[in-house]
Amino acid sequence: MKKLFLFLFAMLFLLSCTKSNDANQLNELKEIPIDSLSQNETVSKGHEKNASKDPAKDWLQSLFQCKSGNKFCFYLETEERATSKRFYEFMIDSEQIYGATNLTDEEMPLAKRKYKEKWSKIYPLRNEMEPWLFGRGQDDTEHIKAVKIEKIAALKYRVFVDYGDSYQTINQATLIKNNNSYLIDYCETEFIEAAEAY
Repeated sequence: MKKLFLFLFAMLFLLSCTKSNDANQLNELKEIPIDSLSQNETVSKGHEKNASKDPAKDWLQSLFQCKSGNKFCFYLETEERATSKRFYEFMIDSEQIYGATNLTDEEMPLAKRKYKEKWSKIYPLRNEMEPWLFGRGQDDTEHIKAVKIEKIAALKYRVFVDYGDSYQTINQATLIKNNNSYLIDYCETEFIEAAEAY
């Protein structure tokens, strides 16, 4: 009987030591601030720090990455690959009517009629020159001062771009899923005064 009592006492003692050690380890984990962990570190087995919660916003932000050491850039080549095929075609058709055009005064009414028939059920029609994506100019923009992106609704974002020299735009961009990525399927651009800055 004494042997059984000693055996049970030894087992309880070992069990209490093990639980105390586990509790200490758990308290140590609780004391690590989550923000101090890198993306590759884990709080506990199988619980990695979450990546961005809005991959569409991240994708939109990536359009302004620079090849050089600048903070924000926008390259002309980005425009075609970042937009849906139909929206890119819509921008080209709009440019032919409201931008630099070779159409004569006689050809213009027919071109406008065709434009309206083709696009009126898909996009809000433009009645003046809407700039290219995000109000970009005619060349790569490698010195953008600031880009701010705000989610409005599912796959809809407000994109503020400060090109410097009082040249700023607010853009309403609508995205669509494209496999594991996104495309811009519509973007409306408004130029703003520096005093109205976002």
